Amino acid sequence: MIFGLMSFALGLGAESGDSGPRVQSPLDAFSPEERAGLLQGNAIYKSALSSEPDVPTKGCGTAAVLINAGVEQCFQMFCDFEKQRLYFPRMTESKVLSAEGSTVKIYKELDYGVFIARYTHLLAIDLADHRVDFKTDPEGKNDVKYSAGFFRFQKVDEHQTLFSYGLVKFDAGFRVPAFIQNYMTSRDLPAMAADLKKWIESNGQWKK
Repeated sequence: MIFGLMSFALGLGAESGDSGPRVQSPLDAFSPEERAGLLQGNAIYKSALSSEPDVPTKGCGTAAVLINAGVEQCFQMFCDFEKQRLYFPRMTESKVLSAEGSTVKIYKELDYGVFIARYTHLLAIDLADHRVDFKTDPEGKNDVKYSAGFFRFQKVDEHQTLFSYGLVKFDAGFRVPAFIQNYMTSRDLPAMAADLKKWIESNGQWKK
C-alpha cells in the first residue's frame, strides 16, 4: 500500500478522552525521528513507493519543513506565485496566465541543466485550509505528460507553520527509469521546502 501521502500532510485531527476533546499538533502525524528533524529545522522526505504493481508511484513523494512564521504570512507569501522563481529550485520562470475565482493558471520553466522543462499548471486555492492543489493543464505548454500534487500550510502555533509539499501523480510521457525519477524527487521536494523556509523567514530577502 502507498504509505499515505495525504495523511503525512494532514495530521491526525482531534481525539476525545476523559478530559474532553484534545486538539493535536500537525507534528503528531510524524514519527519521533521525523519530529526531531523538523524541530532541528531540517526538511524531511518520504517516497511513495507502492507494493501494488498497478499503482504508478514512480517519482512521487512528500516533503515537509517547519517554518518560523505564522500560517497567514506563509500562505500569503507563497501565493505570490510569480515570485516562485526566486526560491524554487531549478525554476527560471513563473508567470500567472490567468486567475478566476480560486483557480489560477501558471506557466513555469525549470532548468535541469541539459534541458529546460516547461509546465503549465492549474492551481486550486483553498484559503480556509491554506492549501494549493496543482495539476497539469492539458491545453498548456508541457514537456511532461502529467503531474499533480499539493502545497499545504498548517498552524503549529502563532509563530510556527508546518509546510508540506506532495507530488502525488507523475507521468513523464516518455520512458524514464524509476530510480532516476525517485532520485530526482527525493532531492527536489525537500530542497524546495528548505528554500521556501529560507525565503519566508527572511521576509523575501533570501534568494536562491
